[in-house]
Amino acid sequence: MSQLGLGLGLTRGGGVPFNPLSLDPYLLFDTRSSMIGTFENPTLDLDPSDPDTLDVITATRSGVATYTDADGVIQSASADTVRVDHVQGEELTPTKYQRVGYTDFSQGWTEGGVTATNGDGFSGNASKILTGLVAYSSYSLSVSTFESQNYTATFYIRRIAGTGMIVARHYFAASSNDTDITSEVSTEWQRLTVSFTGKTGGGNVVFGFQMVTAGDQIEIAMPQVEEGTTATDFVANTTGSPKFITGATYGPRVPMILVEPSATNLLDYSEDFSAFTATNTTVTVNDTESPDGNITASKITASSGTVRKSIARFAATTNATEYTVSFYAKAGSHQFVQTYVANNGSIYANFDLVSGQTQAFGGTTSKMTLAANGFYRCEFTYTGASGLASAYIIFADSLTHARAGDSSADGYYHIWGAQVEEGPVSTSYIPTSGSTVTRQVDDLVIDGSDFTDFYNSSEGTFYIETQIKEPEKIYAVLRGGSNSQLFIYTNAATAHYFYDGGTATTFGDVTANQLSRFALSYNSSSVVASLNGSQNTGTSSGNLASANKLEIGTQYDVHFNGHIKRLIYWPYHSDDL
Repeated sequence: MSQLGLGLGLTRGGGVPFNPLSLDPYLLFDTRSSMIGTFENPTLDLDPSDPDTLDVITATRSGVATYTDADGVIQSASADTVRVDHVQGEELTPTKYQRVGYTDFSQGWTEGGVTATNGDGFSGNASKILTGLVAYSSYSLSVSTFESQNYTATFYIRRIAGTGMIVARHYFAASSNDTDITSEVSTEWQRLTVSFTGKTGGGNVVFGFQMVTAGDQIEIAMPQVEEGTTATDFVANTTGSPKFITGATYGPRVPMILVEPSATNLLDYSEDFSAFTATNTTVTVNDTESPDGNITASKITASSGTVRKSIARFAATTNATEYTVSFYAKAGSHQFVQTYVANNGSIYANFDLVSGQTQAFGGTTSKMTLAANGFYRCEFTYTGASGLASAYIIFADSLTHARAGDSSADGYYHIWGAQVEEGPVSTSYIPTSGSTVTRQVDDLVIDGSDFTDFYNSSEGTFYIETQIKEPEKIYAVLRGGSNSQLFIYTNAATAHYFYDGGTATTFGDVTANQLSRFALSYNSSSVVASLNGSQNTGTSSGNLASANKLEIGTQYDVHFNGHIKRLIYWPYHSDDL
């Protein structure tokens, strides 16, 4: 083989002699022994992007269930089928707002020991000359922020007089209160950038400028605060509210196996909103195309001049029980929707149907996910308590504080697919039309010859990529048929273990809804496991060798809740994962 191709007159472009030995060795092999590595030959590879690879799974689920296709459309899956759900891809760029409400300085700005006079302007925009009357004088306004969101602030600035410290303020930000920009400010106009993180719990951050030394003087223009870590071109704003610049962009949807426990939609009607009691609201059913591609979404129109604009009582609640409300909504002339828990106005969540941003208040959580036909799935989780009788959807005129009792402008939006279920997370959509409906559990098993064809009782290695919605619960991710054969399972406190004949070993912590990469390799004497590259080693009693099937997400009557992106098995052991 060492002489293969030599002296045969083979050439590459331009007449240069071609030597196959210069290729990657993985591309070269002879008839006696392959040079492809051992782990290049899996005996099981469940890849949801190739549905044929899932044929070895025996799926048991009574009744129809739903999933999301590659276009974000809600589809129905018949009984006893593996559901391949297409999960929204990674956010590539964030939604951006110009969060400075008055970039012309006409309103909203507060003088703290400074005099602010009009300058000659810069690049066709207003400017302000700030003169410090006292030490630590400031000029600022409030901008609304979301918890954990990164923000970029930009502005044009020049020094007119003085040499003292100049600070860009972002007071109440989670990251810090200010940034020293002294060394960057000169007598010439220049655009500067500072970054900060939204206020803990969400809310207003005070953005502006501070001069440490009395008598110093600067001129500022074109202030901007926007989401993300990249500054974009300046956008003028005189609305007094955040001005929408551009929506988020996402990568392609990712196909994953959907595995869920049983769940019940506690609402009798999930699509017919005329069945709800409307307060100061007109409901037009079957008005526009819904996320399932049918003309079944309702138009919700508020009456002019009313105080509460709502669809009344969304769900009864039970003391100390967690509930998750979800619904699909689309902006019309009205941009905002809100859920809140009746009898306690401090428990509520706001949803921006243009930007896809949400905030929850009162110890609750909220989430928005892009769906088909311009809809978002809005989710709101809260804990029932005595006196908290029900939940509502209402109109809101801002994302800061617009619950029942606040007036809002006349307008409309669209809604579809309402669901209320017990538990801290939403599950796939469950349609109802007159009574509550229960979706049954997904039971996924590889057994019989489909199992023995890939499984090696002496040694083997599993690799799985998965997103888990509730990692704090105890359930198997992969099980060999009994609780002494838990290849990978989760336990309380979000820790992950492998288990063999009574010995459990922790090998990492998992964050809900984030992709986790597990690997586990066994032989007759040892087990090696890793999570996202962090490895642990333990001993084996040999119980894994007696596995007679592979259960995916099942541990007796406790069931996995999440997605599986890939599951691969090699019939070989490795000490290094």
